[in-house]
Amino acid sequence: MNHLLRTLAAAMVVACYALPASAEELPKFSDHKLKVYAGKRAKPRLDHEFWRDRSETYRGAMEDDKINAGGRFIVVILPCGTECQAPTFLDVRTGRITQHFVVSDWGNVSEEFKPVVSRADSRLIVFRGMRNEKGISGNHYYLIDDNGELKHLHTTDTKGDFSAMLKAD
Repeated sequence: MNHLLRTLAAAMVVACYALPASAEELPKFSDHKLKVYAGKRAKPRLDHEFWRDRSETYRGAMEDDKINAGGRFIVVILPCGTECQAPTFLDVRTGRITQHFVVSDWGNVSEEFKPVVSRADSRLIVFRGMRNEKGISGNHYYLIDDNGELKHLHTTDTKGDFSAMLKAD
């Protein structure tokens, strides 16, 4: 009986190492679908001096831009230097503006590269590069809640190489 158990255990160990390691499933936009808000748009709430200094940008976005994230947000990108963007969320339902961090450090990328990737009908949003100029330079997957707050799901370290297409569809 001992010999049989040892043989069975050895066979299981060998089988585990022989199986290919399954790649971790990355978050996808289609896994976080939601309905896009179609009601009346609020005026941007410019209740901070920083937002008031950019009032034209936010008022223009509210009038002209389409919802492009989390079912009710317009991602408004503010510049913060070379290879740096400060994405903010403008909630079209409430007018509230939210900012979490800047993304930067993506180096030599193609014209098609976008540091922030989102879909109007999905809670998933991906920030590409370093967050606040520190940590991992990669793809950072988050979920947006109804208040514009973020929940981190996953980070893939690209070591600053963004030549590969983002696979989140």
